[in-house]
Amino acid sequence: MPTEAQRLVVRRHSRWGGALLWGTLSIVGLLLLVIAFEAGRARAGYSVIAAALDNHEKSTRIDQLTRELREAQSKLAAAEMARRVDRESYAQVEKSLADLEGRLGEQSQELTFYRGIVNPADNIAGLRIQQVKVMPGIQPHQFRVRIVLIQASRQETVTAATADLSIDGLQGGRAVNLPLSEIGTSSRALSFSFRYFQELDTEIELPADVLPQRVQVEVRPAKGTAAVRQTYPWKVETT
Repeated sequence: MPTEAQRLVVRRHSRWGGALLWGTLSIVGLLLLVIAFEAGRARAGYSVIAAALDNHEKSTRIDQLTRELREAQSKLAAAEMARRVDRESYAQVEKSLADLEGRLGEQSQELTFYRGIVNPADNIAGLRIQQVKVMPGIQPHQFRVRIVLIQASRQETVTAATADLSIDGLQGGRAVNLPLSEIGTSSRALSFSFRYFQELDTEIELPADVLPQRVQVEVRPAKGTAAVRQTYPWKVETT
């Protein structure tokens, strides 16, 4: 009979203990692999810490460049605004100068006009045609003709007269003369009376196939002096 000391004791290990052992061994193995991988990268010149520092430097540089770009964009926008303001100010100055020049031109023409009344250049008093102006009408081939008459201030009496006009041109290649009685809205000559100056406006309508070339104006005083005649080239003005 075997003695008590000689008895073989067989103990069964818990399955949880084996799993724990294998899990521990797996973790240790994984750590060993990570350590070996990092050691290999370190030998190859790669360092996790160095890479992190490099990424931080790059991120800092990106932020700096972003701030510099925004500052440059702000300065560019300010410069564009200043240039636009300068351009608008310059345009306003140019417009003001143009307006002044226009008013000076009008005043100069008006001064010349009144000087012609007060002191005619040829020192001849009496009735004269100062200006004939042709302007476009409302419809095609319609025009408005303005005749400006003056007489020197030494002429103190009121002058009564009539004004008439005709248009010289070509119609079908043939020279024609169209009197006011045929082309005017009124078939009669323009009657008026004045002392120093007078503006006469009349509407005319030309045939579509007429090419106008000249305007003939004749002013006939009611008494005292001979008729005044003047021919002007046909020129349509927009103002």
